[in-house]
Amino acid sequence: MSRDDDGLAPPSRCRPTDELPPLLEFRDGSPVESTADWRERRAELRRLLRHYVYGYAPGAPEIETTTERTPGVLDGAATLVETEIEFADLPPDAPAITLALFLPADAVDAGRSVPVLLGLNWRGNHAAVDEPAVTVTDTAREHGGFEGEAADRGAAADYWCVEHVLSRGYGFATYQSADLDPDSGDPADGIRPCYDDDLPGPPGTEWGVLAAWAWGLQRCVDALRPTDAVRAEEIIVLGHSRCGKAALLAGATDERVGLVAPHQSGTGGMALDRDNDQEGIGDITGAFPGWFADTYAAFEGQVDRLPVDSHCLAALVAPRPLIDTAGARDYWTNPGRALDAVRAAEPVWDLLGAEGIADDLPLYGDDEIADETVGSLCHYRRETAHTLNEGYLDAILDFADVHFDGAG
Repeated sequence: MSRDDDGLAPPSRCRPTDELPPLLEFRDGSPVESTADWRERRAELRRLLRHYVYGYAPGAPEIETTTERTPGVLDGAATLVETEIEFADLPPDAPAITLALFLPADAVDAGRSVPVLLGLNWRGNHAAVDEPAVTVTDTAREHGGFEGEAADRGAAADYWCVEHVLSRGYGFATYQSADLDPDSGDPADGIRPCYDDDLPGPPGTEWGVLAAWAWGLQRCVDALRPTDAVRAEEIIVLGHSRCGKAALLAGATDERVGLVAPHQSGTGGMALDRDNDQEGIGDITGAFPGWFADTYAAFEGQVDRLPVDSHCLAALVAPRPLIDTAGARDYWTNPGRALDAVRAAEPVWDLLGAEGIADDLPLYGDDEIADETVGSLCHYRRETAHTLNEGYLDAILDFADVHFDGAG
């Protein structure tokens, strides 16, 4: 068999199979039977996902942070902590992350730490809340659909529901995806050119936009974990749509993340590529060629040759909790195939001694999310199209309440 210089077959030479790639079987066909085996298989799957789908990203760099703290924001409900995250090995004019963290005022006053919901936004941190203390960044002005500070502040407030999240005893953190990659279609934009010489894979497997955003979420985790008011082991990563794909990738490949919550993430996220009658590989790579490694597009028309599928990425989260949330009328993201991926990933939780799916899925609408109804894997739907709202956030936080020690 012809192989490339990284030891993996090119897409045209990958062995076709209509079945989902097995999770508990090594590439050489030997079984995965123990936790130690899974650690090796996990590394194997991670490499395959990087090579054939998302591209190889650089390792964790040394970061330098500058922090400004503003108490009494949101009418006294929160303390705002804004952190500039820069990369020590890059020049001063390289892209940097502006992370906005909102902490419940009562927890800060009492010296308590809280779990934190870390959401990837595309419009700008200032759009998440109607609060003049939040910095409007140059990135937001250029890439966030900016309409002027007064008009745009809080434009996504009903989407992120920050004050409601705080009322549940959680902190909320966010950064704008364009801080690291503006998704302009030009690979010379953003953070990726800064690391062109530091990637391990062969040509065609360089990181795409989604991997850059996910890498940024992981740098936010770097900054959040040492924060006294943050429970380092109880950080949730959340994203919607394309940001949901990045959140899933970030949480799956970083075991420091406590809970992973991709929302309506579709193809390239939770929805399986095989038998996907909605957005196919050709559709997504044709519309957004920069999101993935170049190798992914080569599987259009031969998806049966893809050595991995979305259940493999989901399985990397195990044994940590994962909740996939979906809109029943959000057909293009194919919630049915996302649910199939959740079910297909469950054997890894079983192998690791964690309860996977506790009840029949999907849970829906007002179905209770509690110790008696969920394990570490859940698929939840509401009767919506493509959106994020308070109902979805409550479901995610209810799921987190089950798995964390209690918020606030």
